[in-house]
Amino acid sequence: MEQGPTQLPVPSLPVSPTIPSTAVPNSVSPLAPLSDQSSVPSPLSSGQPASFSSLSTDEERPPFNRHTRHTPSTLDSIELGLLSHYLTHTSRTIPVDDLDLYALSVGVPNLAFSSDVVMSSLLALAAACKSHDIAKRAQAPLDPQSLIDIRQLLALAERHHQASLRHIQATMQNSDSYDHVLANAALMVLYASASHSIRVHLAAAAKKCRQRLPNEVLPQHSQWISFTRAAHTASTAILNGLVAGADDIGTATSSPILDAQSELPNPGFCSTDGLSPEDGPSENTKRIFLPLVASTFNQALESLRRRAELTTALLKKSELCAADYLQLQTCLETVSVLERCACAALSRRESSTSAEPPRYQPMACGGLSRVSPWVARYMISVTSMESPQVLRRIIMSFLNKAPAEYLNLVLSVLDSPSAEARAENWMTRDSPGTEVPLLNATHLLAMDIFAHWLVLVMLLDGVWWISDIGEWELGQVVSLMKTQDLPSQSADTGETWWPETMYLVKRELTPSA
Repeated sequence: MEQGPTQLPVPSLPVSPTIPSTAVPNSVSPLAPLSDQSSVPSPLSSGQPASFSSLSTDEERPPFNRHTRHTPSTLDSIELGLLSHYLTHTSRTIPVDDLDLYALSVGVPNLAFSSDVVMSSLLALAAACKSHDIAKRAQAPLDPQSLIDIRQLLALAERHHQASLRHIQATMQNSDSYDHVLANAALMVLYASASHSIRVHLAAAAKKCRQRLPNEVLPQHSQWISFTRAAHTASTAILNGLVAGADDIGTATSSPILDAQSELPNPGFCSTDGLSPEDGPSENTKRIFLPLVASTFNQALESLRRRAELTTALLKKSELCAADYLQLQTCLETVSVLERCACAALSRRESSTSAEPPRYQPMACGGLSRVSPWVARYMISVTSMESPQVLRRIIMSFLNKAPAEYLNLVLSVLDSPSAEARAENWMTRDSPGTEVPLLNATHLLAMDIFAHWLVLVMLLDGVWWISDIGEWELGQVVSLMKTQDLPSQSADTGETWWPETMYLVKRELTPSA
């Protein structure tokens, strides 16, 4: 690599659900525009390729102006109220340690004051958080006034989110704005999950009351998955690229950018003492459901692996094209990823009292590093670039560590037209309502694996920006799988399908969901 400013191509954050491949410095495919990625045929849409488009076209992308990019727009009274809500409430409910607290309550707001992109994402997250607060305080699940307020907040949040998406492309191409790119990616992940979570909450309440919600507040399918993975890909590309750039010009002996707490304020000025972090299970889930999952997951994963190996053996006897074989191997690899994720989440971790040192150490070298120490350390922590220690990050790290090809298999099922129609029917009644074609063996295995992971996500019902996502998504997968062969095959062998059993137990434990 030649000396000089490090220029890094960065993958687009997706509007349509595309998962770039694992980021590798100086490689083309993971950092190419999303439209350049190969399509995965949707098994439920007559074999048509799933729609994978890049974030914005040339017509949509605003011209870059380095003299005005950092000039923030004026906030109106509603936006100022959301900013206040973020500073006094939202930023206090997410952090789990001093690094999180500094990043979200000091670092990110200061970036937002100089960047419309970050401010838009901050306000979108604050609006989603306020929607959750309104829903929690509502006297009835679908109180009319609360629903109106939430609907307006979600509309405002989505406008800010889309504005951030439209402008981030220009920012991502400039090496002096990596702080804004990375901070914005983190906020977008939180917003995508928070927005989906409140929509799921409303949809679950509407299903129970047999009411129909306005279209604009319905759950938005798999974008929460896409944004989580896209943020990880972008962050790894930037941080790994800076490491490689520093190494190539002989700066390996420079001071690590992440080696000290010196960039964080004294705990007396930014302390976690008054925080109310939400790590994972609600009290009821922690007391009853978590022990049940922990005592049964080993056997469930053993059964899953047997099914995966049996499927592989059967398909190998047939003539597989290279693409089909790759998809099959990807599913087998994902079973191993899920096993490690489940073991880390559910096994006793008394020996893990101290956090592991970061494996990624971007080097500071004068003007070379375009990432502030706190930004780099925070992104490494929240995107699983180092082994996570917090339960919610351990479980959600599956989306970052699973092969991109596997996630595309899952998304091709979740976002197929017939699955969307089926989900709409499922909100108002338990009958299937929509005829679904049979999945092929590879897609069936992919959804089997995904359902097992969603059982783990159900353990995160005490995290406000995740909440009932696991139960909602698993309910739809269970409904889908009932039309397939997997449950009957399990019954023939005397087994029950673990994800469905756990879903039914969780629903009984939380009847109001």
